Amino acid sequence: MGDVKRVLITGATGFIGRATVAAARDAGLKVVTVARSGADHAIDLAAKDAKSQLVKAMAKCDAVIHLAAAMSGDAEAHRHLTIGGTQNLLAAMAEAGVGHLTLASSIAVFDTGQVPIGDDLTDACALENPAMSRDTYSGAKVRQEQLTRTARLDSLSIVRPGIVYDDEHLWNAHLGVGLGPVLVRIGDADSPLPMCHVSNCAMSLVQTTTGRMDDSFVALDRDLPTRGQVIRAMKKQGWPKLVIPLPWQLLWAVAQATRPIASKLPGLLRSDVLRQRALPMGFDLRDPFDDALPRPASLWEGAA
Repeated sequence: MGDVKRVLITGATGFIGRATVAAARDAGLKVVTVARSGADHAIDLAAKDAKSQLVKAMAKCDAVIHLAAAMSGDAEAHRHLTIGGTQNLLAAMAEAGVGHLTLASSIAVFDTGQVPIGDDLTDACALENPAMSRDTYSGAKVRQEQLTRTARLDSLSIVRPGIVYDDEHLWNAHLGVGLGPVLVRIGDADSPLPMCHVSNCAMSLVQTTTGRMDDSFVALDRDLPTRGQVIRAMKKQGWPKLVIPLPWQLLWAVAQATRPIASKLPGLLRSDVLRQRALPMGFDLRDPFDDALPRPASLWEGAA
């Protein structure tokens, strides 16, 4: 199969995409970028003519890193881009003779409802059932993985990042509920969160590609911050002004009592969503690296 020297990257202008392009170039790769705008090739992966455009863009490429996907909870957006765009990409790879794909999936594909409260999420955990998934995003990412696994590829790397961040992009989805300047913190302050610095995510994607690693991996920081440490870092950026702790046990009791009407309730009142986002859970997952990756420790200085 030879060395990977030239790689096509979809979603190249996004948050992870920009970091991955930079990491690929730092690794000595020639990079062909694809995005809806602002890239070497302006291609809507879900468009009817996407396949022919992608075949041309892939000329002389040895591999593809596929980042493009819908990020919202909109089912139609996932059907159009996450699934339809991946189908077009795989068809183009087959026609162009490109044998290696690295797919950026998500840690959200794991069915954390099967992990006992307080235990570790491991690689042995089953994936979500896309027909009964806890949310549209996780179901779509599982279906996307299934598509790539059934494609005729020489090798496939599936990289499942955790919560991707940098010092200017921190998210509160696993922290609780934001109400103006207030954060209602759900979950223990000292529980670890599955965070992955964007540079670590990019390095994972590039190294699995250059190594043509035919397997699935999780991309996480080696030393995970706690929920409290992430809140402390966010406070330094000006939000939240006030943190009100809400015991997860209280919401868990409500979620268990209202399971018959769970489909009509907000996400954090559904046990499967609450389990994944707020209940105590450790992370013992395999990554593609032998040694710890560097991360900017200054982000997590001081316990909250």
